[in-house]
Parts: sequence; C-alpha cells; structure tokens
Amino acid sequence: MIKLITLCLFSLFSTLSAQWQDGDIIFSKTSGRQAIAVLAATESPWTHTAVIFMKKNKPMVLEAVQPVQIISLEKYINRSGSKFKHCFKRLKNTSKFTPEAIKKAAKWAKKHVGKNYDGKFQWSDKTLYCSELVWKIFHQCADIELCKIKKVKDYNLNHPKVKQMIKERFGSISLLNLEEKIVAPSDIFNSKLLVEFHPFKKKKHAN
Repeated sequence: MIKLITLCLFSLFSTLSAQWQDGDIIFSKTSGRQAIAVLAATESPWTHTAVIFMKKNKPMVLEAVQPVQIISLEKYINRSGSKFKHCFKRLKNTSKFTPEAIKKAAKWAKKHVGKNYDGKFQWSDKTLYCSELVWKIFHQCADIELCKIKKVKDYNLNHPKVKQMIKERFGSISLLNLEEKIVAPSDIFNSKLLVEFHPFKKKKHAN
C-alpha cells in the first residue's frame, strides 16, 4: 500500500510540475509540542511554512527546520503526511518577483542552508525559524513585505502550553524579550498579497 501511494504521488507531481512557480508558499498543519504551542500562541492551525522553487522543472522546498534545508516537495509531502494538511499560496502580483529577484533568492538560500533552527524565535540571521526564513527571502530579494512584523508580546503568551515552551527554552518568561521582532506562519498565511491555489485539485472538463 505504501509503495502504491508513493507511486501515485510521484505520478501526480510529475503531471503537475508545470503548475508550480518560483516563490510559491506552502503552509502546513504540523504536530508535536512546538506545533501545539504555536497554535495556542497564534490561534491558527498553520504551524509551519516554507517556500517552493523550481529546479530542473522539479518543485523543491526551502525550509527552516534543523538545519535549514532544501528537499523535494514530494519528500516534504511524504514526510508530513496527507496533502490535505497543507495549503498553497502565491503572490497575486509577481511584478517584483523578477528573474533577477529569483537569482538573488537562490543565492540567499544557498547562503543560509545548513544554519541551525532558531528555537527561540529571534530576529537574527545567525539562526532561522520557518516563517522568518519565508518573510526574509521575499524581503531581501524582491523588497516584498508579505506581512507586518509583530512583537513577541502581540501573541497569546498566557496559554499553559506557551508558558511551558517559554520556560523550557528561556528558563523564565522574565528572560523573554517581549519587544523582539517576530512573524508567525499565520501572519504570512493571512497576507493580503497572497492568493490560495489548489495544485492537487482535479480540473473539471467541459462536456
């Protein structure tokens, strides 16, 4: 059964390759303790995000996990389960996302691949977390601000799961910089610059 599903996904990705564009963004509903805390803090089910780009007509994913990496979209989907746990969006206006901007994005990505994941969600390029990476690659390479940058204090820090994560990673909430710049997957998901698209949805044929 697993082999059959893998073969079906491979066929699906091969058929749909032409539908992907550089700069497409994938949002995922993930699991685990951090995902639960992020959901509680942001009140959104979208707890992970990454950016898609094309390499030899194959969709690849640049994402900030441990470490920052590039994998095929096929592996990304297989790793995280059913495709129905994902949502895809892209820029409504791609005028700034020029071939030159795409080249800059590729150079930027190469520079940051291999860096450690930022479990403290700090606004520094030394380490990166998922939504920070997505926001910065658009801003650095095409001068596009996908959404407004928020501060740590703008999220729900009173939820027990959030408090627990803060204590584990900072020792105490008093050591948390409430003024730290931050952007969550949900902030990018709600961007007015993006439009949702459905690459896995079968098109209806006219009679």
